[in-house]
Amino acid sequence: MNQTKNRRVHFIGIGGIGVSALAQWYLSEGWHVTGSDAARSLITDDLIRRGAVVRIGPHKASFLRPNVSRVIYSAAIKKENPERQKAKALKIPQFSYAEALGELTKNHKTIAIAGAHGKSTTTALVGLMLLEAGFDPTIIVGTKLKEFGNSNFRKGKLGWLVLEADEFHGSFLHYAPFAAIVTNIDREHLEFYKTFGNIKKAFRTFISQVKMGGHLVLNREDKNLTSFKLKTRANVVYYDRKGARAAKVKSLLRIPGAHNHSNAMACDAMGKSLGIPVSIRDKIFSSFTGTWRRFEYRGMYRKAKVYDDYAHHPTEIKATLAGTREKFPKAKIWAIFQPHLAERLSLLFSDFATAFHEADQVIILETYKVLGRESVSPKNRDAKSLAKKLAFYQPARFMRNSKDVFRTIKKETTKGDILLFMGAGNIKNLSDKLIKC
Repeated sequence: MNQTKNRRVHFIGIGGIGVSALAQWYLSEGWHVTGSDAARSLITDDLIRRGAVVRIGPHKASFLRPNVSRVIYSAAIKKENPERQKAKALKIPQFSYAEALGELTKNHKTIAIAGAHGKSTTTALVGLMLLEAGFDPTIIVGTKLKEFGNSNFRKGKLGWLVLEADEFHGSFLHYAPFAAIVTNIDREHLEFYKTFGNIKKAFRTFISQVKMGGHLVLNREDKNLTSFKLKTRANVVYYDRKGARAAKVKSLLRIPGAHNHSNAMACDAMGKSLGIPVSIRDKIFSSFTGTWRRFEYRGMYRKAKVYDDYAHHPTEIKATLAGTREKFPKAKIWAIFQPHLAERLSLLFSDFATAFHEADQVIILETYKVLGRESVSPKNRDAKSLAKKLAFYQPARFMRNSKDVFRTIKKETTKGDILLFMGAGNIKNLSDKLIKC
């Protein structure tokens, strides 16, 4: 195998927020990067600008060139995928995104941020803190940061790696961190784990993988974490939102919500464990204005403020709406929500039905369908049923298309309203269109 062939990698599902960051690492190391994705996006456009060759559309065997030396695929890509089948026929080594990233963690001094919620914001804070402190880290995060030129990746030079450690399909179990944060544990990805007990078992295993002499930072306010009998050789620190230090951090923060206060305290505890001065930690908290699609201000529509948020789990919806109410206590808050994955909606239907109390008006869109991960919701647990359930307690409506949403907003919003678009699908397109109206 010649050197040129050794430096060619193909990504299946390259447009994913995590996979795209790993693709950027390969580009930064001088690899020839190709990839495929079902749909064009800002992420795929950015990868092309950076030098990757990306094919868009239904996956085809022809997208994979025979001179590729390794194939990396997202967790959503099944083994029946034609590109994976071709790789198998050509005997090209295949790695899941988590396996490939796990390889990276073994060659770096890795800080992994895990948890059902808050991973992206906490990873961003920790990454920026280490950068300010001179650690010069490589950073892989599940969102885009303006500090990195609206990228989800930053290349460092001193061997430190800060990454978002997702529990999806057990991905984080492939990582070998020197230090880790666990923000919380929740009933998420039940389509894979089946039971909450299995989720907790996976987190216990992840915790046990933190290296001897490393640092483990855990949320004292999460009863699931505090109930663990820890099996770890790391130095364990718990954080919470109590005391003088927490009050100081809260006063510095520019991002609203108790959940973000907790994320900041996780970062603060990790910084203290690493010996980073308080002055640097405080500087990060006072300057950080948030990330892409985390209560992101998008603009104005007829004197109403438009925000976009990635919240797609009931706990995240509650936290985002609570933070919105904290920031705008007297405003009329519109929650425009697009469920993500029919199976998630079905499994957590009761939790979704109690997640929107802080909203004054709720609009539920049709569930976003994810290629390769979709199932059919029972009719009594689909998006329309959710709107109907919510309507017993608050103003809530189901709307099948964006025209109905825009028509309603145009007719009913008034000066000072907050229009909050939430979901992990393509709902961002609606907020983009609205602010251009």
